[in-house]
Amino acid sequence: MEITAFYPGSFGEIVQGKVQDKDLLMSFPINIYTRVRLFECRNPVRYKNLKKSYAFIENIMKLWKYEKYYKDICVNIDSDIPKGKGMASSTADLCTIYGCLLRMFNRNYNEEELLNECIKIEPTDSIMFDNMTLFDYKYGLYRENFGDYIKFNILAFEGKSAVDTLEFNTRVLNDLSNVEDLIPVLRQAIREKDLQKLSYVSTESIVRNQKRLYYDFIDIVFSICKSTGGIGIIGAHSGNILGIIYDDMEKMNVAKLKVHSNNLKVYSVQTLDKYSFYKKRRDCFG
Repeated sequence: MEITAFYPGSFGEIVQGKVQDKDLLMSFPINIYTRVRLFECRNPVRYKNLKKSYAFIENIMKLWKYEKYYKDICVNIDSDIPKGKGMASSTADLCTIYGCLLRMFNRNYNEEELLNECIKIEPTDSIMFDNMTLFDYKYGLYRENFGDYIKFNILAFEGKSAVDTLEFNTRVLNDLSNVEDLIPVLRQAIREKDLQKLSYVSTESIVRNQKRLYYDFIDIVFSICKSTGGIGIIGAHSGNILGIIYDDMEKMNVAKLKVHSNNLKVYSVQTLDKYSFYKKRRDCFG
């Protein structure tokens, strides 16, 4: 048997920080995907770069009382999501593997099961949820649904270095900044589908957390944002990517043509609205 599935990554976080002494985040799915192929094989080679994936599969097999099948499962991942940049590549991989396992063993989707098993592997991302969710990404003990996903355009600036999220999250770091005052603005932005307010929140969040994860190219991105009609910036709080939010694709495309950098990879992405994301989730999870 062979099963293939796809799942999107995210573009950093709209917000990440302290809210009532909890470390919370919220992110958006984007139109960059990981493709997973799960198939039966004999004596599989467990490649080191797939350590998280095989640990996840093994845990799911134990949970479902199917341990005897683990030794015959192979996984192949073909992902367009950059690794170590803060674009939820690991969360996307695990969600896709889960979708494949559901079909391989004729199981039904269980959100709590997916959440718990992802967090066992590492702190995870809120794109596993079908709505915009403020989420305790370390322990999964708090989550709040804020409403539907919104489509908007992002011009990405990707740095050269990568961040190992497992290592990053065990490192002694400065605390995340307090973002409690941003949450009412975020809630209103999503309810009203107001990109100006949403961009204010994402910009404030990345700026406040510079002391925890410093971006040496943030001033360049701000300058480009101001000169090309961007409405704010968004970034990864444990990665190496920043982006400019545009409410108009034409403005973004013009900006993309004007920007040249030897040190940054520049490309455009788009977030998925509720309809597009629903279809991707249905295709993956059934």
